[in-house]
Amino acid sequence: MVVNPETGDTRAVTQCTGLCLQDTEPAFSPDGDSLSFHRYRGPVETVMAVNDEIWIVGLDGSNPRQVTKVDSKPPDAIEEQGSALSPNGKMLVFDRVRKEGSRYLSHAVFVQPIGSPEDAHQITPWKMNCQDHPEFSPDGKLVLFRCLPKGEEGLAILYWVHPDGTGLHALTHEEEADKQYLGSSFSPSFSGGEGWITVGRTAGHGEEGNADVLRVLIEDGELVRSENLTKSEIWDSAPVWGTHPPVG
Repeated sequence: MVVNPETGDTRAVTQCTGLCLQDTEPAFSPDGDSLSFHRYRGPVETVMAVNDEIWIVGLDGSNPRQVTKVDSKPPDAIEEQGSALSPNGKMLVFDRVRKEGSRYLSHAVFVQPIGSPEDAHQITPWKMNCQDHPEFSPDGKLVLFRCLPKGEEGLAILYWVHPDGTGLHALTHEEEADKQYLGSSFSPSFSGGEGWITVGRTAGHGEEGNADVLRVLIEDGELVRSENLTKSEIWDSAPVWGTHPPVG
């Protein structure tokens, strides 16, 4: 769905019918004319035999098309999640998951040219379990995400890498188990490998296990400053750095 924030008018962009079970995780293209999204497909009565792929659709609902795994057949041992388009709109980055039935085994980040699913290439190793809505930097030279090498019980660390898979680099080095980095996003002014990033992180204010949204300053590949933006006693996470002035 899309909503006009000034009028509240809401309309559907996708039509999930037939073997479509869900359309989730929408992300705007840089020009604002289309969305990439995650579609679940398969028989309703056979939840285990579903396919999960990335699709693209015009903002007016036109030309919906599958852009990853176009020749796959259910049941599929690969699932694809949170996607984003490059600043020039020509490349797609996404989180690919290896699974066994309903159990997730590991995650990795992939990049592919739009229209060429056969050219998708892996830019993080499976053993690092990198995931959670990877995003291109505004200049298209970096991809930002988090990794959980030891699984959900270990540390969640913020990383970036070049779209060709070179230069994999940890931005955070916390060794305290309560400091888990969550979904993150580049600021529009981020350039030349330096600038602000916004990210969710535990531990937050309030009860143990809570999360807040921070903005962190990166210089020369290192986190040099952080500021807590929310300081609330409810869970705040998965920020996206937009360009709209504050609302309300």
